Amino acid sequence: MNEPSPRFAAAFVRSVAVLALEADAQVAWTSQLAKHHVPLIDELALEFDEGIRLLPIFVERGWLNDEARPVLAQLDEQLDAMSGQHNAHLWHAEALVSRAEWDRVRTLARIALTRLV
Repeated sequence: MNEPSPRFAAAFVRSVAVLALEADAQVAWTSQLAKHHVPLIDELALEFDEGIRLLPIFVERGWLNDEARPVLAQLDEQLDAMSGQHNAHLWHAEALVSRAEWDRVRTLARIALTRLV
C-alpha cells in the first residue's frame, strides 16, 4: 500500500459524511453506484472500513482530531454487528429507511463528523 496521504483522510471523512446522510440521500448515493440497477448498500461501509484502519496515522499526522476516535470505534462496532450473512437483510435500500440499526449508524456518524476536524 502507498503511504497514506491527506487524500486518504479526506476520503475517510467523506465516508463518514455519507453514513451521516438521511436515509433517502443514502439510497440515492448508493443508487449512483448501482450495478444492474441494484444499489450497492455495502459501499456505505466499505470505504469507512478502509479508512478506520488508518485512523491512527491520520491522527498522528494531525489530519484528523483524536476526539473522534471513541465514537468512530462505536460506529465501527455497529457496522461490524450488522455484517455477516445472517444480517444480509440489513444491506438493502429498504433497510436504510426502516431499520433502527441504520438510524444508529447515522447518529454515530453525525456525532463523529462534529469531532473529526
